[in-house]
Amino acid sequence: FEQWQKHHVFDQDALGGRGREYDFQVFNIVKYFSLLMENNPTVIDSLFTPRECVVHCTEVGNMVRDNRKLFLSKRCWAKYKGYAMSQLHKMAGHQRSGKRKQIQEKYGFDLKFGLHLVRLLYEAEMILTEGDLDLRRHNEHLKAIRRGEWTEKQIREWAAEKEFQLEKIYFTSELQKEPNEHAIKD
Repeated sequence: FEQWQKHHVFDQDALGGRGREYDFQVFNIVKYFSLLMENNPTVIDSLFTPRECVVHCTEVGNMVRDNRKLFLSKRCWAKYKGYAMSQLHKMAGHQRSGKRKQIQEKYGFDLKFGLHLVRLLYEAEMILTEGDLDLRRHNEHLKAIRRGEWTEKQIREWAAEKEFQLEKIYFTSELQKEPNEHAIKD
């Protein structure tokens, strides 16, 4: 298989019996490594999830996590920028239904897409400047967006300025141009 997904799986025993909903996505290891070497944001994030948030990890999984920086490269900018711009377009587009529709009506845009836009640009910046990724670093800013404390205009202006900065950072970044495929294969 190449990929398997299952969404909205409810575990009634989680959180002391209050329950929790999970989404699952499993990749064939070849596909997973290919996505990592492309610097796919969703897959890169999986390697940088804080240890205490990882429910289960095999010995091989730990070995991959221990070597996760080998996958990071300047490729991240094109990938993260592409994902971010798709979030920008989704932020105010498409009519939503249910809870998403209520949020869009209340705030004039979908907060979820605004949050992801900002998150992706922050992550690209960390990778390009530090060669590392801390998924919790900008939590307060992201939570403020999720609470509706930022307007669509503020997010768009912030994103335009951040994109401008990241274009410059890309050219001065000391990050490797491509992932270290030889070391990854080893």
